[in-house]
Amino acid sequence: MAAAVHTTAGSSTSETSVSRPVKLIRVAVLMLAGFAIAFSAPMHEQLGFDTAIAAIAIAAIGVAHLVEWFTLRATGGNPVPLLLGVVSIAAAIGIVFSGSVIAFAMLVAGWALVCALLEFVGSTVRPGSRQDAIFLGAIGMLLALLVVLVREDGVAVIGFLGAYAVLAGVFLGISAFDTRRPHAPRDAAATR
Repeated sequence: MAAAVHTTAGSSTSETSVSRPVKLIRVAVLMLAGFAIAFSAPMHEQLGFDTAIAAIAIAAIGVAHLVEWFTLRATGGNPVPLLLGVVSIAAAIGIVFSGSVIAFAMLVAGWALVCALLEFVGSTVRPGSRQDAIFLGAIGMLLALLVVLVREDGVAVIGFLGAYAVLAGVFLGISAFDTRRPHAPRDAAATR
């Protein structure tokens, strides 16, 4: 009986685990986006530059989510990365065509809010499938709130997006090298 429980618990872990290289793709995209925003500060007075760099960063984040979904698809998959990728790419397209600072800010805030809610839903529906979902959802909500508060200041909007990217990238980078098994307490309790 204990062997049957252990096999079942082990299968849920392998079903939703993402390989380290796939996790590091998302980390690299987030860090590059954050550093690109940080080191191009003199250019942030131009709305066109801000929308271009934000659209590229958010689209790249969307592609990283789609890569994660594609790798999980063969093992039963998780729809959350697919939804995150689609939302991110749609937001990037909307940002390209935003004509004002407020439209740009609302698209960034909307993207952050929807992604945060998807992270929360993913962690609730499939617990343990995305270890970082609660933290990423929380900082996504914070990004949405801060962007709404400074919606008329394009420099602050892009600055908050860059801070989000660096913070999420560092957290996901640490998580990618975490060697603990995500279901270790549940597996230990099941074998008793």
